[in-house]
Amino acid sequence: MTKRAADNNSKHYLPPGLAALPGVRVAVTTRAAGDLAGGGGPAAANRERLRRELGLERLVWLEQVHGTGIVAVDGGREPPLARADGLATDRPGVGLLIKQADCQAVVLAAPERGVIANLHVGWRGNAAGMPGRGVAFLQERYGVDPAELHAAISPGLGVCCAQFVNWRDELPPWFLSFRRGGDHFDLEAATTAQLIAAGVRPGRIETSGRCTVCDQDFFSYRRDHGAERFGTVAALVG
Repeated sequence: MTKRAADNNSKHYLPPGLAALPGVRVAVTTRAAGDLAGGGGPAAANRERLRRELGLERLVWLEQVHGTGIVAVDGGREPPLARADGLATDRPGVGLLIKQADCQAVVLAAPERGVIANLHVGWRGNAAGMPGRGVAFLQERYGVDPAELHAAISPGLGVCCAQFVNWRDELPPWFLSFRRGGDHFDLEAATTAQLIAAGVRPGRIETSGRCTVCDQDFFSYRRDHGAERFGTVAALVG
């Protein structure tokens, strides 16, 4: 697919369905918002500016490890909170930040219940069942019925660029249903299928259809092999 340059200077992509829900604030940053990786310096300034722009009390994040661990945010610890890949909270004003460079972020929101989660779902986490694990965590920790949830899958590695030449060794057999000819895989479809299997209503799952390799609005490790990261922030607001 032809690579396209960024066509505007917008700092945020807003999933239209989820962003319209009352009591929910969600945004996916673009390159225009700057790099969010790293502990200090420009990245710290970019994160602080992002927090202010979204009107949040604080941002929290993790040391992401491509696993299925999820942390409930219910205190004032300084980030990174843990070596894990999911954040959940029932506290307004706390922005749950997932850092990305081709991996998906999956936001799960139950605004009427006052619960939100943000999951880091790379291909490893996807193959390990992270989308379903996120739904189960909200059910177990907060009593959320999966049918209550709204979900949004951020821009990530598109089927056009999700090539896995070692897929026979890297991916489980059940993942082959998402193979799209040769050695390409539809990761967005895999995430969607897992959310549906976990009980999320299909009509409440929002996908972006944007590939971070092709779309230069976003940082991409596969395209640029750099350390920069964009991010998805999800929060409850009063």
